[in-house]
Amino acid sequence: MEHVKQNCKICIGPTTDFTPGVSLEYHCKFGGDYDKEVEKMSGECKSAAVVFGTKFTLSNPEAGSSAVETLNSLKEMAAGIPQVQEMLEKGVDVSFRHEGANVWVNVRVPENVPELQAIPGFDKITLSGAEFTGIEDFVLSSGLDPTHFPETQLEDIIERASNFKIEGSANFEDLQTVLTTILGLVKEFLPDDPKVLMGMSFVNILTAFRVWNFDFKYDAQTVRTVVKNMIEASGKIDKAKEKIAERQGIVKEFLPQAQAMAPMFIGPYADLLKSVNLGHFEFFAMIPKVRTHIVAGLTLFGLNKFLNDKFLSD
Repeated sequence: MEHVKQNCKICIGPTTDFTPGVSLEYHCKFGGDYDKEVEKMSGECKSAAVVFGTKFTLSNPEAGSSAVETLNSLKEMAAGIPQVQEMLEKGVDVSFRHEGANVWVNVRVPENVPELQAIPGFDKITLSGAEFTGIEDFVLSSGLDPTHFPETQLEDIIERASNFKIEGSANFEDLQTVLTTILGLVKEFLPDDPKVLMGMSFVNILTAFRVWNFDFKYDAQTVRTVVKNMIEASGKIDKAKEKIAERQGIVKEFLPQAQAMAPMFIGPYADLLKSVNLGHFEFFAMIPKVRTHIVAGLTLFGLNKFLNDKFLSD
């Protein structure tokens, strides 16, 4: 059988490079690419209804064992909370592991959890037999830096906001197979909903595309000038500056209070937190029944230094 391949690339950004202040990332693997990803995971994860959690990075790889011990201690403390206790009794498992400088927090939800079994047709939802594969990657970067907000001015906010970049790519093989399977499930569970069926049928138009590339460059200086002129023309530039100053006043008033209270909450974990990159976190979800693995990342490039200077410095 001939495999149908589709790929898409998109890039939107300024003509000149800029220093990003924040970045959002999304990565997803489907079907055959998901199968390759889960080969290195434990059998318990593969058999779960869903596995989700987060990953963080340490500046010192040798601190991995200590981080896992601390997380296990926190887990034991949380086990006394009624809601957490109920969750654990239903078979939900929380575990931790480290590999080099990376530490994972894994939450495993088994298929026999009552709330999942109560979902109509849950036991029939599966893409295990569908032959398809796919990878999606998406990154959004912006010049905005929240850690600069307490001291920044309107002009600086406009300048930073005018710099953004969107990069994305997708590669699929036999997308029609999985869409047909999904459409069949929808017809089975919602046979009398024409709007849903029409929507799913429309999604099939995606299978008509083979290659789609989009590259767009813009001049950030022109964007800054236009935005500033629009604000001035509206007569609200002074009001905008007042609102920024008001918000900055709230932040400046709150920071000393937070700094004074911080040792009571983070004192026992200060050494561990100092070794964690607090400016970057990843969140993931693995859904075996539909052979999908999703990773979302958030990076605030100046946040790690900001938090260490304000709350973790000796």
